[in-house]
Amino acid sequence: MATRLARTDGLRGLSVRSVAAAAGVGATTLRTYFPSQALLYRAVAERLVSVALSDDRIRDSSLGPAERLYTSLRQFLPSSEYRQYALTVWFELITLAVGPDANAEVLELVNSGQAESVSITTRWFKQLADDGCALRESPEVLADRFETIVDGLQLHLLLDQDEAALGRADDTVRWFVAQALA
Repeated sequence: MATRLARTDGLRGLSVRSVAAAAGVGATTLRTYFPSQALLYRAVAERLVSVALSDDRIRDSSLGPAERLYTSLRQFLPSSEYRQYALTVWFELITLAVGPDANAEVLELVNSGQAESVSITTRWFKQLADDGCALRESPEVLADRFETIVDGLQLHLLLDQDEAALGRADDTVRWFVAQALA
């Protein structure tokens, strides 16, 4: 219910009370599971990230390591169809977390989402290493580096409305894959 509210009403409308009302339960009941707004935001962030990023591609042994990694990491870039919406929501989150009207709960949500993303990408690199693929650096370092790159790509895609920008971002993900694999 909380993730649905976050998608439809945005983060400004996400609260323990709004989730409780939408679920038809009392706020006190919901506070049993989410004693604070920060914990609710953390749960929503983790859920949104884990639903958006599938492990199916990294587990597909019919593909070579580079293609498995590329198709997994490519999930971080928006599709052309939802590009503007996805990037606007991402930027809204960042602005609410650290902008002029910064909100500690939203910062918790952003940090939780980032941590979940790093955890997932680290898992992907470990999967490749477990399958015998040589990595140039540790899975943790590669995951951190990719997260930094994808944040920059998202900002670039938000600012550069040219259709070719998504192709250039895609090329950057392919470049990173080549750098990550030994």
